[in-house]
Amino acid sequence: MRGFDEAQVRFSTAVRAAAPLWAAGCWIRAGLLAGVWLTLLWADPADRVRGAAHLLVGTGAVLLAFAHVRPETLAALGRVPGLRRLVGHLTSTSGRATVDASGLAEGAGALLATWLFAGPFPLASLPPGVRVVGLVLAILYVWEAVLQAVIDPGWYSVEQPPPRGMRVFRYTFAPVLSSIILVGAAPYTEHAVSTAAWLVLSATPFLYYPVWAAFDVLLRASVSHARTSHLLNRQEIAIDLHSQVKNSAGLLQRYVDEPAPVLAEVRSLAREVLMRVEELRRDVLDVHRDQRRKQFGDLWETTQRVLPSHWRPACVLRDGAEVVLGPADAQIARRVLPDLLTNALNAGAESVELTCWADADEVVLTVRDDGPGISPDDLDRPHGSAALLRGRLVLFGGDIEWTATGAGTLVRARWRTQSHEAGTRLSPPGTDRRGGR
Repeated sequence: MRGFDEAQVRFSTAVRAAAPLWAAGCWIRAGLLAGVWLTLLWADPADRVRGAAHLLVGTGAVLLAFAHVRPETLAALGRVPGLRRLVGHLTSTSGRATVDASGLAEGAGALLATWLFAGPFPLASLPPGVRVVGLVLAILYVWEAVLQAVIDPGWYSVEQPPPRGMRVFRYTFAPVLSSIILVGAAPYTEHAVSTAAWLVLSATPFLYYPVWAAFDVLLRASVSHARTSHLLNRQEIAIDLHSQVKNSAGLLQRYVDEPAPVLAEVRSLAREVLMRVEELRRDVLDVHRDQRRKQFGDLWETTQRVLPSHWRPACVLRDGAEVVLGPADAQIARRVLPDLLTNALNAGAESVELTCWADADEVVLTVRDDGPGISPDDLDRPHGSAALLRGRLVLFGGDIEWTATGAGTLVRARWRTQSHEAGTRLSPPGTDRRGGR
């Protein structure tokens, strides 16, 4: 069994978190950019044309970012002539801490949007209040776009870890972006925002550090929870393996080691061991399965798995898949069911139909097949499978009956209910619960 890979779990968690975060970030940036577009309503017509030209770059970058998080969109773009190289580039950079075309386009679009309100050539016709609002929206657009790079799952990649230079560069995102805003949005003209607003907006990149720290804390918490769950799961598997499979295998070994083992009983015990192993495998794979309350349909599926492959198509469960059996009744059914099917098929049946019915008093398994049934000699043999099956059911207040029907054989195996849970049905009322009874 594989051990717990902490680095891989951290990376997988970051990848799972990145998809919704990136999608939400795209919508946030689209909303901020829409707000920047609205500020052009207060500008003169000539400034609107220039502003629209600036914002087209950012708008295209946001659309490219939306496409980047949707594989089906990238696949569609890849079929457009001239875009295959771009799509290949975006696909190759997914899950890696690197600079891609989408990020470069958003960076250029953010800078051009910022220069509509501050920097060397802002739009002169904008009112001061609108200028401040527009600059705040543009800086928030920049801040959110770079945040996606700060918490990109590629930083935690195991198979393609970022180079050392990129890891060092991650720590410089905040001061570098702060310096860019300080220089790019400086009050070069009289059409500028206040110095206080300029300085406050220039300091916003330093908020990356607490956000980054919080993201790492969540990753560590997820890894810790996954490690604990992994250990508990392995302990539960070990307990189940010991209590179920080892006990059945030990009983089989004791029978085999006897001076004169009963071959039919050895076969039955061997089938039970196979049933236990298959049940354990299904329980491990299906985390939603309630191991304490077995539906008969689960036992049927398990039995189908342990039967030889050429026998499986001949066996059909007609009714009773939703019958819920308690632990004791499930244990009895686990021994009886494969024996019933095997006896019928060994006797020459080519079609076997089974129903299950249970209530507070008894559990009944009914088998109809098109075979000749067990011969009278086999029924009379004290160590034959039929006699052993009957003896096992008698121990639990039950019995088994073989009846020739002309078209085959009808077998009814019953025992007194051993569990309070037996008989619970999930099927609609009005169905025939007794099957062939």
